[in-house]
Amino acid sequence: MRGPKLLFVYGSLRTESPHPFAVKLRTQGRLLGRGSALGILYDLGRYPAAMFGTAHNTRVIGEIFELPRDGRLLRELDYFEGTEEPASPLSRIEIDVLLEEGSSLRLETYSLGAPPPIRRVIECGDWIAHSLNRSRILR
Repeated sequence: MRGPKLLFVYGSLRTESPHPFAVKLRTQGRLLGRGSALGILYDLGRYPAAMFGTAHNTRVIGEIFELPRDGRLLRELDYFEGTEEPASPLSRIEIDVLLEEGSSLRLETYSLGAPPPIRRVIECGDWIAHSLNRSRILR
């Protein structure tokens, strides 16, 4: 890995998540800020998945992390996301992310290659807000 790797996360890896890999990312990576990218966010039950691209007129909300240069954390995250499995629906791709202050960055994220069979779209594009709202409804 030549320089620092930047990663856009939008679901169970975000800072608000209690997931062990989110904790690992918070402690080993460096949060650079929040942003959004053109795409569509799906609710797959316990976690979300997204498809990105200019064909979508909605935005996926997330955070940008700088990962350690040694690549170990990125390999662990790839394993967690299942991108190393031959039949994985997710892959790591490059996207353009609009930062909160208005500039944009080209960086990597995890994306579906095709829409999931059951398409429960998260209209707000924000997994954390959606999860909190879903929790209130289930109470």
